[in-house]
Amino acid sequence: MTTLPPSEAPSLSRASSITRLREVLFLFLKLGCISYGGPAAHIALMENEVVRKRQWLTRQQFLDLLGAANLIPGPSSTEMAISIGFVRAGWAGLCLAGASFILPAAVITGAFAWA
Repeated sequence: MTTLPPSEAPSLSRASSITRLREVLFLFLKLGCISYGGPAAHIALMENEVVRKRQWLTRQQFLDLLGAANLIPGPSSTEMAISIGFVRAGWAGLCLAGASFILPAAVITGAFAWA
């Protein structure tokens, strides 16, 4: 097993962090644009993406996050997006997941209101 010199190790970690943030951004933009039907449908799509397809979380971890999200007032699907973003990419992932999940719906609603 080879090890990286200390000067290269931080750049590898930073690249991994950026990759995770990019994954979070694209996933939640996609879900924010295509999901409809309310929080239950959003959560089902999230489970399909993060548990089955991408395997970012185990089913039990997903259910634990869902249980916690159901205890907090507000839309459970938004809280799940934020929680998954945090688990996958830390605080930056939390902010990015929330914004990228909420903004498409806000823009689409604004466009309909303007029209």
